[in-house]
Amino acid sequence: MRGEALSLSIVVPAFNEAVRMKDRAGLLNEAVATGDIDPLVTELIVVDDGSTDETARLAERLLAPVYPRLRILQMSKNSGKGAAIRVGAGAAGAPFVAFMDADMSVDPSQIPLLVAAMEDAHVAIGSRAMAHSNVQSYRRHRVIMGRTFSFLANAVTNVGLKDTQCGFKAFRTPVARILFHLMVIDRFAFDVDVLMLARQFGMEICEVPVEWEESDSSTVRPLSDSMSMAIDVLRIRWRKNRPHIPALMVGTDAPEHESVRKRVLNEAFSGFRQTDPIFRLTENRALVLLPLCRPDQVEGAAARLRQPSTNLTVRRQLISCDQLMEMMPITLGTGNSLIAAGGRESAPARSERRDVSRSAGHVRHFPRVTAPPLSRLEA
Repeated sequence: MRGEALSLSIVVPAFNEAVRMKDRAGLLNEAVATGDIDPLVTELIVVDDGSTDETARLAERLLAPVYPRLRILQMSKNSGKGAAIRVGAGAAGAPFVAFMDADMSVDPSQIPLLVAAMEDAHVAIGSRAMAHSNVQSYRRHRVIMGRTFSFLANAVTNVGLKDTQCGFKAFRTPVARILFHLMVIDRFAFDVDVLMLARQFGMEICEVPVEWEESDSSTVRPLSDSMSMAIDVLRIRWRKNRPHIPALMVGTDAPEHESVRKRVLNEAFSGFRQTDPIFRLTENRALVLLPLCRPDQVEGAAARLRQPSTNLTVRRQLISCDQLMEMMPITLGTGNSLIAAGGRESAPARSERRDVSRSAGHVRHFPRVTAPPLSRLEA
Protein backbone atom coordinates (compact mmCIF):
# COMPACT_ATOMS: atom_id res chain seq x y z
CA MET A 1 0.00 0.00 0.00
CA ARG A 2 2.80 2.40 0.92
CA GLY A 3 4.26 2.05 -2.55
CA GLU A 4 1.23 3.65 -4.21
CA ALA A 5 1.53 7.38 -4.86
CA LEU A 6 -1.06 9.67 -3.34
CA SER A 7 -3.51 11.22 -5.79
CA LEU A 8 -5.77 13.21 -3.42
CA SER A 9 -5.67 14.73 0.05
CA ILE A 10 -9.01 15.42 1.76
CA VAL A 11 -8.99 17.89 4.65
CA VAL A 12 -11.82 17.93 7.20
CA PRO A 13 -11.63 20.80 9.72
CA ALA A 14 -13.31 19.91 13.00
CA PHE A 15 -14.07 21.84 16.17
CA ASN A 16 -16.00 20.01 18.90
CA GLU A 17 -17.48 17.67 16.31
CA ALA A 18 -17.68 14.52 18.44
CA VAL A 19 -21.46 14.26 18.18
CA ARG A 20 -21.59 14.90 14.45
CA MET A 21 -18.56 12.66 13.91
CA LYS A 22 -20.64 9.75 15.21
CA ASP A 23 -23.50 10.61 12.87
CA ARG A 24 -21.63 11.65 9.72
CA ALA A 25 -18.34 9.72 9.59
CA GLY A 26 -20.26 6.87 8.01
CA LEU A 27 -20.71 8.95 4.86
CA LEU A 28 -16.94 9.08 4.37
CA ASN A 29 -16.75 5.34 4.80
CA GLU A 30 -19.67 4.75 2.43
CA ALA A 31 -17.86 6.77 -0.27
CA VAL A 32 -15.12 4.15 -0.13
CA ALA A 33 -17.63 1.29 -0.32
CA THR A 34 -19.23 2.79 -3.45
CA GLY A 35 -15.86 3.38 -5.12
CA ASP A 36 -16.08 7.18 -5.10
CA ILE A 37 -12.95 7.44 -2.93
CA ASP A 38 -9.96 5.10 -3.22
CA PRO A 39 -8.42 4.88 0.26
CA LEU A 40 -5.16 3.44 -1.05
CA VAL A 41 -4.28 6.63 -2.93
CA THR A 42 -6.18 9.11 -0.76
CA GLU A 43 -5.05 10.58 2.52
CA LEU A 44 -7.73 11.83 4.87
CA ILE A 45 -6.54 14.67 7.11
CA VAL A 46 -8.77 15.57 10.06
CA VAL A 47 -7.63 18.84 11.63
CA ASP A 48 -8.86 19.14 15.20
CA ASP A 49 -9.16 22.90 15.72
CA GLY A 50 -8.54 22.97 19.47
CA SER A 51 -11.57 20.85 20.39
CA THR A 52 -12.47 20.29 24.04
CA ASP A 53 -14.39 17.09 23.35
CA GLU A 54 -13.36 13.71 21.92
CA THR A 55 -13.30 14.75 18.27
CA ALA A 56 -9.78 13.41 17.59
CA ARG A 57 -10.28 10.10 19.38
CA LEU A 58 -13.59 9.40 17.65
CA ALA A 59 -12.19 10.33 14.23
CA GLU A 60 -9.42 7.78 14.70
CA ARG A 61 -11.77 5.05 15.92
CA LEU A 62 -14.40 5.56 13.21
CA LEU A 63 -12.23 6.35 10.19
CA ALA A 64 -8.91 4.53 10.63
CA PRO A 65 -10.33 1.08 9.79
CA VAL A 66 -11.38 2.35 6.34
CA TYR A 67 -8.70 4.99 5.67
CA PRO A 68 -5.24 3.47 6.23
CA ARG A 69 -3.69 6.82 5.32
CA LEU A 70 -5.67 8.74 7.91
CA ARG A 71 -3.87 11.61 9.62
CA ILE A 72 -5.21 13.51 12.61
CA LEU A 73 -3.62 16.87 13.36
CA GLN A 74 -4.40 18.71 16.58
CA MET A 75 -4.12 22.47 16.99
CA SER A 76 -3.32 23.77 20.45
CA LYS A 77 -6.21 26.26 20.47
CA ASN A 78 -9.29 27.09 18.44
CA SER A 79 -8.16 29.35 15.59
CA GLY A 80 -10.97 29.18 13.04
CA LYS A 81 -11.99 27.04 10.10
CA GLY A 82 -9.68 28.85 7.69
CA ALA A 83 -6.70 28.37 10.00
CA ALA A 84 -7.50 24.67 10.34
CA ILE A 85 -7.67 24.22 6.57
CA ARG A 86 -4.39 26.11 6.24
CA VAL A 87 -2.80 23.51 8.50
CA GLY A 88 -4.33 20.73 6.42
CA ALA A 89 -3.13 22.27 3.15
CA GLY A 90 0.37 22.54 4.59
CA ALA A 91 0.34 18.86 5.51
CA ALA A 92 -1.23 17.59 2.25
CA GLY A 93 1.03 15.27 0.30
CA ALA A 94 -1.05 14.68 -2.85
CA PRO A 95 -1.06 16.82 -6.02
CA PHE A 96 -4.69 17.77 -5.34
CA VAL A 97 -6.23 18.78 -2.02
CA ALA A 98 -9.94 19.10 -1.26
CA PHE A 99 -11.68 20.22 1.88
CA MET A 100 -15.18 19.56 3.14
CA ASP A 101 -17.14 20.48 6.24
CA ALA A 102 -17.43 18.00 9.09
CA ASP A 103 -21.24 18.12 8.87
CA MET A 104 -21.00 16.53 5.39
CA SER A 105 -23.71 18.80 3.98
CA VAL A 106 -22.21 17.81 0.64
CA ASP A 107 -21.93 14.03 0.54
CA PRO A 108 -18.31 12.84 0.11
CA SER A 109 -19.50 10.70 -2.81
CA GLN A 110 -19.42 13.94 -4.85
CA ILE A 111 -15.62 14.25 -4.47
CA PRO A 112 -15.08 12.90 -8.03
CA LEU A 113 -16.95 15.98 -9.36
CA LEU A 114 -14.29 18.26 -7.89
CA VAL A 115 -11.44 16.05 -9.06
CA ALA A 116 -12.77 15.98 -12.62
CA ALA A 117 -13.15 19.78 -12.63
CA MET A 118 -9.48 20.15 -11.69
CA GLU A 119 -8.32 18.79 -15.04
CA ASP A 120 -8.27 22.28 -16.56
CA ALA A 121 -8.51 24.48 -13.49
CA HIS A 122 -6.40 25.65 -10.58
CA VAL A 123 -9.39 25.73 -8.20
CA ALA A 124 -12.75 23.91 -8.19
CA ILE A 125 -15.56 24.98 -5.88
CA GLY A 126 -18.91 23.45 -5.07
CA SER A 127 -21.77 25.83 -5.78
CA ARG A 128 -25.32 25.66 -4.46
CA ALA A 129 -26.42 28.44 -6.81
CA MET A 130 -25.98 26.66 -10.14
CA ALA A 131 -28.87 25.46 -12.24
CA HIS A 132 -28.20 21.75 -11.69
CA SER A 133 -27.58 22.03 -7.95
CA ASN A 134 -30.02 20.47 -5.52
CA VAL A 135 -30.34 22.35 -2.21
CA GLN A 136 -32.37 21.17 0.75
CA SER A 137 -32.58 23.82 3.45
CA TYR A 138 -34.98 23.72 6.36
CA ARG A 139 -34.42 27.27 7.56
CA ARG A 140 -35.21 30.08 5.17
CA HIS A 141 -33.00 32.55 7.03
CA ARG A 142 -29.97 30.43 6.09
CA VAL A 143 -30.82 30.75 2.41
CA ILE A 144 -31.35 34.51 2.69
CA MET A 145 -28.14 34.92 4.68
CA GLY A 146 -26.16 32.98 2.07
CA ARG A 147 -27.49 34.96 -0.86
CA THR A 148 -26.97 38.28 0.92
CA PHE A 149 -23.41 37.40 1.81
CA SER A 150 -22.62 36.28 -1.75
CA PHE A 151 -23.96 39.59 -3.06
CA LEU A 152 -21.78 41.49 -0.58
CA ALA A 153 -18.69 39.41 -1.37
CA ASN A 154 -19.06 39.95 -5.10
CA ALA A 155 -19.77 43.66 -4.70
CA VAL A 156 -16.73 44.26 -2.51
CA THR A 157 -14.14 41.89 -4.00
CA ASN A 158 -15.34 41.26 -7.60
CA VAL A 159 -14.73 37.53 -7.30
CA GLY A 160 -17.62 36.97 -9.73
CA LEU A 161 -18.77 33.66 -8.19
CA LYS A 162 -22.31 32.57 -7.40
CA ASP A 163 -21.49 30.80 -4.14
CA THR A 164 -18.29 31.50 -2.22
CA GLN A 165 -19.26 29.80 1.04
CA CYS A 166 -20.06 26.20 0.15
CA GLY A 167 -17.70 24.11 2.28
CA PHE A 168 -16.64 21.90 -0.61
CA LYS A 169 -13.58 23.06 -2.57
CA ALA A 170 -10.47 21.64 -4.20
CA PHE A 171 -7.13 23.02 -5.33
CA ARG A 172 -4.01 21.94 -7.09
CA THR A 173 -1.87 21.59 -3.98
CA PRO A 174 1.01 23.91 -5.00
CA VAL A 175 -1.62 26.59 -5.67
CA ALA A 176 -3.39 25.89 -2.36
CA ARG A 177 -0.13 26.32 -0.47
CA ILE A 178 0.39 29.77 -2.01
CA LEU A 179 -3.18 30.94 -1.43
CA PHE A 180 -3.49 29.72 2.16
CA HIS A 181 -0.09 31.15 3.08
CA LEU A 182 -1.17 34.59 1.88
CA MET A 183 -4.66 34.35 3.39
CA VAL A 184 -5.28 36.79 6.25
CA ILE A 185 -8.81 35.79 7.33
CA ASP A 186 -8.96 32.70 9.53
CA ARG A 187 -12.66 32.34 10.25
CA PHE A 188 -15.91 32.16 8.25
CA ALA A 189 -15.00 34.56 5.43
CA PHE A 190 -11.67 32.90 4.63
CA ASP A 191 -13.16 31.45 1.44
CA VAL A 192 -13.63 34.94 0.00
CA ASP A 193 -10.06 35.87 0.85
CA VAL A 194 -8.65 32.78 -0.90
CA LEU A 195 -10.89 33.11 -3.95
CA MET A 196 -10.15 36.82 -4.34
CA LEU A 197 -6.41 36.05 -4.33
CA ALA A 198 -6.95 33.33 -6.93
CA ARG A 199 -8.81 35.82 -9.15
CA GLN A 200 -6.07 38.43 -8.74
CA PHE A 201 -3.46 35.85 -9.71
CA GLY A 202 -5.41 35.01 -12.87
CA MET A 203 -6.10 31.45 -11.79
CA GLU A 204 -8.85 29.40 -13.37
CA ILE A 205 -11.77 28.74 -10.99
CA CYS A 206 -14.39 26.16 -11.93
CA GLU A 207 -17.81 26.11 -10.24
CA VAL A 208 -19.34 22.66 -9.78
CA PRO A 209 -23.06 22.02 -9.06
CA VAL A 210 -23.63 20.01 -5.89
CA GLU A 211 -26.33 18.30 -3.91
CA TRP A 212 -26.39 20.06 -0.53
CA GLU A 213 -28.47 19.18 2.48
CA GLU A 214 -28.46 21.48 5.48
CA SER A 215 -27.33 19.89 8.73
CA ASP A 216 -29.87 20.25 11.53
CA SER A 217 -26.97 20.69 13.98
CA SER A 218 -25.31 23.63 12.26
CA THR A 219 -23.21 25.84 14.52
CA VAL A 220 -23.76 28.97 12.40
CA ARG A 221 -25.22 31.88 14.39
CA PRO A 222 -27.22 33.92 11.85
CA LEU A 223 -26.88 37.40 13.34
CA SER A 224 -23.45 37.48 14.98
CA ASP A 225 -21.73 35.35 12.32
CA SER A 226 -23.23 37.42 9.51
CA MET A 227 -21.86 40.59 11.07
CA SER A 228 -18.43 39.04 11.58
CA MET A 229 -18.32 37.80 8.00
CA ALA A 230 -19.34 41.20 6.63
CA ILE A 231 -16.58 42.90 8.62
CA ASP A 232 -14.05 40.32 7.41
CA VAL A 233 -15.01 40.93 3.78
CA LEU A 234 -14.36 44.64 4.23
CA ARG A 235 -11.02 43.82 5.85
CA ILE A 236 -10.10 41.70 2.83
CA ARG A 237 -10.95 44.49 0.43
CA TRP A 238 -8.69 47.02 2.14
CA ARG A 239 -5.94 44.73 3.35
CA LYS A 240 -2.65 45.86 1.81
CA ASN A 241 0.05 43.87 3.59
CA ARG A 242 0.10 40.10 3.37
CA PRO A 243 2.71 37.68 4.70
CA HIS A 244 5.80 37.14 2.59
CA ILE A 245 6.51 33.67 1.24
CA PRO A 246 9.97 32.18 1.88
CA ALA A 247 11.60 31.15 -1.37
CA LEU A 248 14.81 29.92 -2.93
CA MET A 249 16.18 31.33 -6.20
CA VAL A 250 18.03 28.37 -7.68
CA GLY A 251 20.29 28.53 -10.71
CA THR A 252 23.18 26.88 -12.47
CA ASP A 253 25.86 28.80 -14.31
CA ALA A 254 27.43 25.74 -15.85
CA PRO A 255 28.60 26.46 -19.42
CA GLU A 256 27.20 23.20 -20.76
CA HIS A 257 24.44 22.89 -23.32
CA GLU A 258 20.92 24.01 -22.40
CA SER A 259 19.73 20.40 -22.08
CA VAL A 260 22.43 19.74 -19.48
CA ARG A 261 21.40 22.74 -17.42
CA LYS A 262 17.78 21.60 -17.51
CA ARG A 263 18.84 18.14 -16.37
CA VAL A 264 20.84 19.60 -13.49
CA LEU A 265 17.82 21.58 -12.29
CA ASN A 266 15.46 18.63 -12.73
CA GLU A 267 17.72 16.42 -10.65
CA ALA A 268 17.94 19.08 -7.95
CA PHE A 269 14.15 19.42 -7.76
CA SER A 270 13.47 15.70 -7.72
CA GLY A 271 13.91 15.76 -3.95
CA PHE A 272 11.15 18.31 -3.45
CA ARG A 273 7.60 17.35 -2.66
CA GLN A 274 5.03 17.47 -5.44
CA THR A 275 3.22 20.04 -3.30
CA ASP A 276 6.05 22.62 -3.40
CA PRO A 277 5.40 25.31 -6.05
CA ILE A 278 8.32 25.60 -8.47
CA PHE A 279 8.33 28.40 -11.03
CA ARG A 280 10.45 27.54 -14.07
CA LEU A 281 11.84 30.89 -15.15
CA THR A 282 14.58 30.12 -17.68
CA GLU A 283 16.54 27.05 -18.74
CA ASN A 284 19.01 27.61 -15.90
CA ARG A 285 16.96 29.33 -13.22
CA ALA A 286 13.90 28.57 -11.11
CA LEU A 287 12.12 30.04 -8.13
CA VAL A 288 11.11 27.53 -5.45
CA LEU A 289 8.37 28.85 -3.20
CA LEU A 290 8.10 27.32 0.27
CA PRO A 291 4.72 28.51 1.57
CA LEU A 292 3.40 27.08 4.84
CA CYS A 293 6.92 25.93 5.75
CA ARG A 294 8.64 26.48 9.08
CA PRO A 295 12.03 28.29 9.12
CA ASP A 296 13.89 25.02 9.81
CA GLN A 297 12.25 23.42 6.77
CA VAL A 298 13.33 26.34 4.56
CA GLU A 299 16.89 26.14 5.84
CA GLY A 300 16.93 22.39 5.32
CA ALA A 301 15.83 22.77 1.69
CA ALA A 302 18.50 25.40 1.06
CA ALA A 303 21.19 23.22 2.63
CA ARG A 304 20.27 20.23 0.45
CA LEU A 305 20.49 22.31 -2.72
CA ARG A 306 23.80 23.86 -1.69
CA GLN A 307 25.61 20.52 -1.58
CA PRO A 308 28.85 20.71 -3.66
CA SER A 309 27.66 17.85 -5.85
CA THR A 310 24.69 19.87 -7.14
CA ASN A 311 26.68 22.70 -8.80
CA LEU A 312 23.85 25.08 -7.97
CA THR A 313 23.66 28.63 -6.69
CA VAL A 314 20.99 29.12 -4.05
CA ARG A 315 19.72 32.40 -2.66
CA ARG A 316 17.13 32.63 0.09
CA GLN A 317 14.47 35.26 -0.49
CA LEU A 318 11.14 36.47 0.77
CA ILE A 319 8.60 36.99 -1.99
CA SER A 320 5.78 39.46 -1.50
CA CYS A 321 2.27 39.17 -2.84
CA ASP A 322 2.98 42.12 -5.16
CA GLN A 323 6.01 40.35 -6.62
CA LEU A 324 3.92 37.28 -7.31
CA MET A 325 1.36 39.49 -9.03
CA GLU A 326 4.09 40.65 -11.40
CA MET A 327 4.64 37.04 -12.46
CA MET A 328 0.98 36.25 -13.06
CA PRO A 329 -0.99 34.77 -14.63
CA ILE A 330 0.44 31.29 -14.29
CA THR A 331 -0.08 28.18 -16.36
CA LEU A 332 0.27 24.59 -15.23
CA GLY A 333 3.49 22.73 -15.97
CA THR A 334 4.34 19.11 -15.32
CA GLY A 335 4.31 17.78 -11.76
CA ASN A 336 4.53 20.63 -9.29
CA SER A 337 6.02 23.13 -11.75
CA LEU A 338 4.21 26.36 -12.58
CA ILE A 339 4.99 28.60 -15.52
CA ALA A 340 4.93 32.34 -14.98
CA ALA A 341 3.17 33.77 -18.01
CA GLY A 342 3.81 37.40 -17.10
CA GLY A 343 7.26 38.90 -16.59
CA ARG A 344 9.01 35.61 -17.33
CA GLU A 345 12.42 37.28 -17.51
CA SER A 346 11.88 40.67 -15.91
CA ALA A 347 10.17 39.62 -12.68
CA PRO A 348 12.96 37.27 -11.55
CA ALA A 349 15.50 39.90 -12.45
CA ARG A 350 13.66 42.47 -10.37
CA SER A 351 13.40 39.99 -7.53
CA GLU A 352 17.14 39.41 -7.51
CA ARG A 353 18.01 43.11 -7.69
CA ARG A 354 15.91 43.86 -4.63
CA ASP A 355 17.12 42.87 -1.19
CA VAL A 356 13.85 41.11 -0.55
CA SER A 357 14.90 39.72 2.80
CA ARG A 358 14.96 43.27 4.20
CA SER A 359 11.76 44.52 2.62
CA ALA A 360 8.77 45.71 4.61
CA GLY A 361 6.08 43.31 5.66
CA HIS A 362 5.94 40.30 7.93
CA VAL A 363 6.76 36.65 7.72
CA ARG A 364 4.20 34.12 8.88
CA HIS A 365 5.78 31.40 11.01
CA PHE A 366 4.14 28.00 11.31
CA PRO A 367 4.41 26.00 14.53
CA ARG A 368 4.55 22.25 14.67
CA VAL A 369 1.12 20.64 14.84
CA THR A 370 0.55 17.71 17.16
CA ALA A 371 -0.13 14.43 15.39
CA PRO A 372 -1.35 11.72 17.77
CA PRO A 373 0.30 8.36 17.05
CA LEU A 374 -1.91 5.97 15.15
CA SER A 375 -1.02 2.36 15.66
CA ARG A 376 -2.37 1.40 12.24
CA LEU A 377 -0.06 3.83 10.49
CA GLU A 378 2.99 2.82 12.48
CA ALA A 379 2.63 -0.85 11.67
